[in-house]
Amino acid sequence: MKPSTISTLVLGIIAFFSSQVAAEYPVHITPFVGYTFSGDVTDENGINIQPENDLHFALSVETDVDPGRVGLFISYLPTETQDFKNDTSFTYLHFQSSLRFELIPRIDTYFGASLGGTFVDADWSDNSLLFSAGLFGGAEYKLHKNAKIVFETRWLANFVDSNTSSICTLPTGDETCKIHVDSKLLSQFQTNLGLSFTF
Repeated sequence: MKPSTISTLVLGIIAFFSSQVAAEYPVHITPFVGYTFSGDVTDENGINIQPENDLHFALSVETDVDPGRVGLFISYLPTETQDFKNDTSFTYLHFQSSLRFELIPRIDTYFGASLGGTFVDADWSDNSLLFSAGLFGGAEYKLHKNAKIVFETRWLANFVDSNTSSICTLPTGDETCKIHVDSKLLSQFQTNLGLSFTF
């Protein structure tokens, strides 16, 4: 997914949420920067497909639903895949829900789950959209009633169709390879640091 498309999507999400709930409920907007640790998948010939661990950017837009929150989560990971020539990217768009707990004054914790899709731009897959789900948890430190520092960890699971296949180009030159994915799950783990604003 192109950066311009992502920007348009993000602005659309914020505008939609704000118009729907701002009149009655607070809206929490949290931009994140983080690091993704990627798992791998294999094809039927034993070729290992390993996206590189890399920096990512994310955004959550949520509102309160007692005793937690519901909202949307978007994350963009530009990276590379070992032994493949072209760049790879993952863009997650998930609906998420979480339960929240006050640990001590000024510090809240939360745990939740998410469900949605992953837009994949990669040589090793001819499917540009994968079904994905996740679990996440974190803590918030209140700087102000409308601003918080957020630390979060997140597990994201991409369900790769076993029929996924593609023709790819190896970095050694013009040599091509035929990929037929055998594994059915590509896991990624995120650590996120963000600043949350409440409106």
